[in-house]
Amino acid sequence: MSDIVVKNLNCGYGDKVIFGGFDVTFKENEINVVLGGSGVGKTTLLNVLAGLKTYDGEISGVDGEVSYIFQKDRLIPTISVYKNLDLILRSVYKDKNNRKKMIEEMASLVEIDDVLHSLPNEISGGQAQRVAMARAFLYPSKVLLLDEPFKALDTALKSRLIKKLVELNSIEPRTVVFVTHAIDECLLCADEYCVFEDNPVRIALEGRIASNKKARTLTDRDLEVERNKLLAALTRNA
Repeated sequence: MSDIVVKNLNCGYGDKVIFGGFDVTFKENEINVVLGGSGVGKTTLLNVLAGLKTYDGEISGVDGEVSYIFQKDRLIPTISVYKNLDLILRSVYKDKNNRKKMIEEMASLVEIDDVLHSLPNEISGGQAQRVAMARAFLYPSKVLLLDEPFKALDTALKSRLIKKLVELNSIEPRTVVFVTHAIDECLLCADEYCVFEDNPVRIALEGRIASNKKARTLTDRDLEVERNKLLAALTRNA
């Protein structure tokens, strides 16, 4: 694997151009955060990287399968949490006992041990997002895409889940592209970030946060500079 490199990306919907000659690089095995307002093109970029959206241009560093965590958990409602997780492993790992061990270990990491045999409608929204996170990390991909998966959650739960994301990615590093409109989400987990502006998309700001992700809190003084830069970029045209 290597960095994900997007060159001369062109795509849109009908006559509306979203990306026109767009370039961006996402660093290998790091958490790359993309910020921008609603409708700016963040999800379109993820869909391009996932092979769900047609485009013109060159993309390298996305070889094979990707894992995708959507805004909604997209769990199958008629089967248990365990079976939702087992389903995505069956095509890759034939040994049932091996799959069981993998699921139980991941469930312990994201603290869903007690709901493995529940149906998705019997668990909370936060638990469902942890299931979605477990599913994404169980699947053996080198690229992980996240489309604002924490936007409907309260601040405390969001912070805990982002810490889980950081922890999981330190255990088994993947190239993460995480799109959000929330500055605090970026500050808690980003290695690198960029801010999108549209008509068509361009990068208005990019930067790197060097502090240890595992130890970050939103009250860290060294994050204030980054917060102010991000706030200025995101509100420039408001």
